[in-house]
Amino acid sequence: MQIRHLVRGAAASLALASTLLAAGGATAAPMSSNWEISLSGESPAGSLRSVSAVDDDLAWAVGSKDGQGVIVRWDGTRWSKDPAPGLPDVWEWSSVTAVAADDVWAYGTVRRDQRLVHFDGTRWTTVPTVGPVDDSFPEVPLDAVPGRLFKGGDALYTYADGAWQTFALPEQVHIRDIDALSADDAYATGMRYPVDGGHPVTYHWDGTTWTLLEEVPVRAGTDTAKIAAESTDSVYVAGWADDDARPPIPSVAHWNGAEWRDVTGDLSALYVYAIAPDGRGGLWVTGSDQTEPTSSGPVFWHYDGTAWTEQDGAMAPDGDARWPSYTFYDLAPADDAGSFWAVGHYTTPLDPRGDQDVHGLIERSTPSPAS
Repeated sequence: MQIRHLVRGAAASLALASTLLAAGGATAAPMSSNWEISLSGESPAGSLRSVSAVDDDLAWAVGSKDGQGVIVRWDGTRWSKDPAPGLPDVWEWSSVTAVAADDVWAYGTVRRDQRLVHFDGTRWTTVPTVGPVDDSFPEVPLDAVPGRLFKGGDALYTYADGAWQTFALPEQVHIRDIDALSADDAYATGMRYPVDGGHPVTYHWDGTTWTLLEEVPVRAGTDTAKIAAESTDSVYVAGWADDDARPPIPSVAHWNGAEWRDVTGDLSALYVYAIAPDGRGGLWVTGSDQTEPTSSGPVFWHYDGTAWTEQDGAMAPDGDARWPSYTFYDLAPADDAGSFWAVGHYTTPLDPRGDQDVHGLIERSTPSPAS
């Protein structure tokens, strides 16, 4: 079972239900969630970059600690270091994508080399990959669906039946995120750099080749680095513009299958590092909150298709309470009931010597209708 496809199926059903309810004069309750700590403090992870689940009691998260790559696994009760053999040494695992309990992929780097591994339910195996390491953005995105693996970077790569296919990109174009609906329907986003003077790019895969979509309508200077596909007529792209004189300016745009629309609304002061469809026609967004005056807590934003709502995440018991110290890098469905995983890291308060620790962080949401 691949959870994100169940979530997308639920979104389609809810969209139909909303239409029927609207016809009868009723509306669906907006989404709200309570976020709880699932991993913090001293753990195998110092920072986590990516998370993927196949069901309620099986998920993987990847990252690093003390210069070594780390993969942790959720068994339905707790997170622990993945015990399966076969993992090579890397400096960091930056992406993981799970199709099934016996079909999981992870990508990492060591020096100027890359490692792609596959888990078959028993052990991890290194799989030869193609293309050079993307020196500009080594945290290369992966996404897998039954029958095909997608990989980004300074080109677009697909892997099926033991063979790679490479789609060359224009100079200075880097793919930062990929989201696939099926082996024949996927979306990728990134930028033609540099950000100042460059422009966002979004591509669609039709099972044979990638096609460039029309340019996303975001503020000049926006680094578009995240994409979330709910269906062929509902795709979100997000990023932020970084101005040293003020907090980051986030942007979110929605593709309806024919054109883009800016839906940023009240979303503000956020480095947007993670987005995910909520399964109800809306979107979860998180990253690193830079609200002024300075606050320290984790923040999530939810878009219901019309308006944005800001929600607090859970504070780690040993987290810094004075400065912005929480960063999330990925969001993924945790089950088919509307719960989500969020992974990243946080910092502890400065000790008397001026030092602080960085700990891996995993939070899980529990959905509930707002009153």
